Amino acid sequence: MDSGTDSSSTDISLLLRIRRNDRDEAAWRRFVDRYGYRIYQWCLHRQLQNSDAEDVTQIVLLKLARRLGSFEYDSSQTFKGWLRRITENTLTDFFRERHDLVGGDQVLERLSSVEARRELSDQLADAFDLELLDEAVRRVRQRVSPQRFEAWERLTHGGQKAIDVAAVCGMKIASVYTTRSQVQKLINAEVQAMEAREMSRLSADGHSR
Repeated sequence: MDSGTDSSSTDISLLLRIRRNDRDEAAWRRFVDRYGYRIYQWCLHRQLQNSDAEDVTQIVLLKLARRLGSFEYDSSQTFKGWLRRITENTLTDFFRERHDLVGGDQVLERLSSVEARRELSDQLADAFDLELLDEAVRRVRQRVSPQRFEAWERLTHGGQKAIDVAAVCGMKIASVYTTRSQVQKLINAEVQAMEAREMSRLSADGHSR
């Protein structure tokens, strides 16, 4: 995630930023990059031609953005449950209104099955999880020493052996394992805290509408 504008005083997720201000150009570009890619790949997986996939992606993105702004939040559900409902309603709108795509009924049939809808909901929920994870890693990196973060990164994402990480980072092997566990716990806790804050803000938005 980008630093600077994404501080603890702003919405972490692109979903809430778009919900609050659909003219936020920076948020919109990242929204298209992250969520649009998932929708486009979903279309290709359903054997749509590139041109059809691009058309569907653009339409669904615009409908999704509009839904984000008007959808009422139910405090009894999770953030991802809210996102799944928005995705389902967006697709319902899409299938109700679109009959002029190249391939027509065949295109709609490939996308409208229960399995296809569930797959897209899962894809967008995964994208949201990645948003939180990216931001959590960025925040934790600022809170731990460069040595400890490097050890966690090399061992967790670099695929390096503990003995090699220890040598590079100037640590004992036992300390490398301990550091990985501690940093991962910090990241997990940050993800949970951010998701709770996003849900709180979403609930506040719903009550103010």
